[in-house]
Amino acid sequence: MVRVSKAVTADRKATMDEVRVHAAALSRLAGELGLDAPRLRDDGTVVIHSAHPGYQEANRLSAAASEVVGAYVNVITDDVPGAVRSRPL
Repeated sequence: MVRVSKAVTADRKATMDEVRVHAAALSRLAGELGLDAPRLRDDGTVVIHSAHPGYQEANRLSAAASEVVGAYVNVITDDVPGAVRSRPL
């Protein structure tokens, strides 16, 4: 059975400060999903590198991260122009 996050894109998006407070937990979640070195943009978006095509891994991390943070956490892959301005989570 697929687990669906209670947070959806219509929910309030987490800020950079809200995400940073949970950085250790989110880094652990990323590691559990096989993702190394997640990064954070100034707008609170988490940037990941995925060896697989599509957004399946980003969606999984977003759902889990949203549960931890308590607000929607946007996660994108690093193969898009919006990923260039990010720093280590």
